[in-house]
Amino acid sequence: MNTMANQYFRRFLGKSLPAMIVATALTTATVAWAAFSEVIEKPVAEFSRQGDRISANLIPRAKSTRVQIQFSVAGAKLLDVAGMDFEKAERPEVDVKNFKAALFVIHLGNLTPGGEAKVSLTSDFFISSTQFYVFNKTLSQPWIISDAVNLSLPDRVQELVVTVKDGGPLDSDGKADGRITLVGGPRDSFWGYALGTLFIRFFGIFIVLLILMLGMIFSGIVFQWLARRKAAGADKKTAAIAPQIKEEPKCPVGNTLDPAAAAAVAMALHLHLGGAPAPLVMDPSGLPPGSWTLHGRAQMMAARLLVFNRRNC
Repeated sequence: MNTMANQYFRRFLGKSLPAMIVATALTTATVAWAAFSEVIEKPVAEFSRQGDRISANLIPRAKSTRVQIQFSVAGAKLLDVAGMDFEKAERPEVDVKNFKAALFVIHLGNLTPGGEAKVSLTSDFFISSTQFYVFNKTLSQPWIISDAVNLSLPDRVQELVVTVKDGGPLDSDGKADGRITLVGGPRDSFWGYALGTLFIRFFGIFIVLLILMLGMIFSGIVFQWLARRKAAGADKKTAAIAPQIKEEPKCPVGNTLDPAAAAAVAMALHLHLGGAPAPLVMDPSGLPPGSWTLHGRAQMMAARLLVFNRRNC
C-alpha cells in the first residue's frame, strides 16, 4: 500500500500539481478581472403581476440561471415595481459590484398620509447576510442602509422586510401624501462571494484528488486480496494432486564404504583394467575347475557386482 501511495504522489507532483497551479492562476485572474473591470453587465428584469404580488425574473450577476424576486406590501397597496440602472444612483460611497441586480423602484399607494408600510422582498437568491440599500436623491447622503429584517423561510428562501414611512428618509418623493416611492436593491459583499468561490474551487481540486487517491488505494487492496485468494486456491489444488504422484526411492546420502577401502578398490580396478595382461603360463581351459578356481571366480564376481551394480546402494 505504501508503494502505491508513493507512486501516486510522485505522479501527482509531476502532473497534477502544475495543472492545479495554472488553474488557480487563471481563476485568480478571472476574479481580479471581474473585480476591477469597468465593463459591468446590467441585468434586465422581467416583471409580472399576480394579484397583490409582483415578481421580477432576471439573471443576476455571478449566476448563469434566472432567479425570481417577489414583492409584496403590508399596510398599503403595491402599485408598481420597475427597474432602474445603477448609473443613475452611482456614488463614491457604494460599489456597483456589491449589487447583484439592478435597482428597483417600488411605488406604494392607498395609505394614510404619514403612515407606515412594510415592503417584503422574497427570493431563494438572497442569503442570511443580504441587506437592502435605499437610494434617496433628495438627501445630502443619498445612500441609506435600511433596517431590513432578514427572515429565513423553508426551502432556503430568505425574506427581506423593509419598513417605510410616508415622507420619511426612505421615501424618495419626500412628501407625506399617502404615496411612497422606495428606490433600492439587495446587496451582498462581492469580495465575500469572490473569496468564497476561490476557496471552493482551489480546495475542491484537493478534495477531488483525495477522493481519487482513496479510491485507488481501496481498489489496490481489493486486487491484492483477489490475488491472494487465487494463489491460495492454486496451492490447495496442487496439494490435492500431489499425493497421487509416486516418488522414486532415493539412495541414502553418505558413504557405505570406509575411505581407505574405497581407495584400495579403486586402485585395484585401475591396475586390473589399465595394466598389461599377464602372460599366459598355462591354459587351464582344458583342466577341470578346482575348488580354488571356483572360489576365486566367486570373489571376483562379488567385487565386480559391488562396483557395477549401481542399483545396489
